[in-house]
Amino acid sequence: MTKPLQQSVALKKIIKPIVSEQLWKDYPQLAGIEVNGLQLDSRQIKTGEMFIAYPGHATDGREYIQQAVDTGASVVLFEQDRSETILKTLLNDNQQVAASAKTLSGVYNYKEAVLIPVKNLSQNVSLIAARFYGNPTKKMSVIGVTGTNGKTSCAYLLAQALEFLQYPTLMLSTVGNGNPTELKATENTTPDAIAIQRLAAEYLQHKNYHMTMEVSSHGLVQSRVAAVAYKVAIFTNLSQDHLDYHGDMESYFQAKRQLFISENLQVAVINADDEYGRRLLADDQIVCRKIAYSCKEKDDSLNISDWVVAQNQMFNMKGIQAELHTPWGTSKLRSGLLGHFNLSNLLAVASALGFLFGDINKWIVALNAAKAVPGRMQSFTKAGKATVVVDYAHTPDALDKTLSSLREHCDGDLWCVFGCGGDRDNTKRPLMGSVAEQKASHVIITDDNPRTENADAIVDMIRQGMSNKDAEYIQKRKDAIKFALTHSAANDMILVAGKGHEDYQQIGTKKVHYSDLETVADLMEEIA
Repeated sequence: MTKPLQQSVALKKIIKPIVSEQLWKDYPQLAGIEVNGLQLDSRQIKTGEMFIAYPGHATDGREYIQQAVDTGASVVLFEQDRSETILKTLLNDNQQVAASAKTLSGVYNYKEAVLIPVKNLSQNVSLIAARFYGNPTKKMSVIGVTGTNGKTSCAYLLAQALEFLQYPTLMLSTVGNGNPTELKATENTTPDAIAIQRLAAEYLQHKNYHMTMEVSSHGLVQSRVAAVAYKVAIFTNLSQDHLDYHGDMESYFQAKRQLFISENLQVAVINADDEYGRRLLADDQIVCRKIAYSCKEKDDSLNISDWVVAQNQMFNMKGIQAELHTPWGTSKLRSGLLGHFNLSNLLAVASALGFLFGDINKWIVALNAAKAVPGRMQSFTKAGKATVVVDYAHTPDALDKTLSSLREHCDGDLWCVFGCGGDRDNTKRPLMGSVAEQKASHVIITDDNPRTENADAIVDMIRQGMSNKDAEYIQKRKDAIKFALTHSAANDMILVAGKGHEDYQQIGTKKVHYSDLETVADLMEEIA
C-alpha cells in the first residue's frame, strides 16, 4: 500500500503561488527544472529532490543545506528571513551575496543545485507538498478531529465504520497511519506537512477516497495541515494541556479554532457539552453548516438546528445502550464500548456519518460494530472471570475519568492496576495515587517505564497521596495483573492503566518488549 510515488514535477508548478512572477523572467532557466521529490530531512535526500530548509523548534534546517546538496538535492528552498549569514557562510562570498543580501530575491547557484529564498516558508510547505502530489485531499472526503481528548477514538471509530460500509479509508493518528486494520507506527499525532500529502496521494491511487485524521494544535499552529482540504471537522472537547507550548488556554483554543474556519469545510461537528464547543457553536465566523452533539439534550439557546443526542442511556458490563436521535432519523445505539466519554465519541462519529450518508439506517450497524482503539478502554472478557480493561490513562485527570466511567458499568468491585513513569513529571504521582484510592475498590501499584529512576522512590511518591501508605506494590506488571485476576470476582472490573497500546517497557536506558494487551489476553486463558 505504501509503495513510494514515482513522479517528476516541474519546479514552476510546485512553487508558483509562493514566489514572484518576476523570478521566472529574471531566471528563465528555472522553468526547465524538474523535481523528483520533497524532503525536510537532509539525511533522506535522493538525487533530484528538493530540500526545504527553515528554522524549527530544535534545529535550523538551513544549517543542513550543504549536506542536502552533497546528497543529491537539485533545488533548495530556504527561509529568507535572517538568512544572510548562513548564505554568506555557505557560498564563501564566491558570489555577490552581500550586494543582494538586503532583499535576497535572487537565485543562488551552489554546486549542482539552485538555492531559492522564500518568505514565510514554513507556512507554505503544506501548499508546496499539495501541488507536488496533485492536491490529493481535494479528491477525498477528509474528516479532521481535534480536541484535547477523544481525537484518536473518533478518528479510529469513524475509519472502522467507513470500512465496514465498504469505503477504504486512510487514517492518520497517534496509534498509526494507514487503513485501520493495517496501521503503521508513527511518532507524531499529526505528521509533517509533506508526509500528510504523500500518504494521501499514495492511498488515493489505491482508491481510498476517505481519510480520517487527528489534527493537533501543534499541527495547526505550525501550518502542517494548511493545504489539507477538510470536508468535515470534529471538535471533541478542550481541557488543560500543551500550555508549555501555547502559553494559556485561550491561545490553545484559538489554535484549535483554526480548523473550523478552513476554506473548503462543509460541516463542523461540535460537542455542545463542552464550554469551548459552545463557543464554537456560537461563533459567527464559522460559516459552514454546524451539527451539535450532546449526551444531554438539545439547547435551544444556541440557535442550532441540527442536533445529535442520546436518550435513555444505559451502561453495563456489555457496553453502552441508548436511543440515538439525529436529523437523519432515530435508531438504537448498541455499542460494546465502555465509558461515558465514549458515548460522546460515538455521537461525534454518528454526526459525521449522518452528514456523509444521510438516512440513519444506512450506517447505524457500522457504528454499532465499531470497536475500541487498541489500548484505549479495550475490554477483555471470559466466562467466570472479571472483565479487564486496558487503557492509556497516565495522568490524574485521565485516570479519574476512566475509573469514573468504568464505575458506571461495574456491578462488583473496581480494581486499578497502575504506576507512574520515571524521569518525568513527579508532581502527578501522589495525585494519581489519591485518584486511584478514591475511585477504585482495590489498588495495585506496579512499574510503568521506571527508566533511570529508582522504582521504590516512584512508589513512595504515589503512596504519599494515599491514606493507605502500605498500598499493594507488585513490581512486574504481569504479576500485578495476575494478582488482580486471581483475587477478583466474575462481576468485578479490573483497569490496567498507563501503557495502553504501547508494546515496550523502558527500564534503565533500555526498551524491552512488553504489552499489557498481550499479557491480559494470555492471562485470561491461563488462569483457571
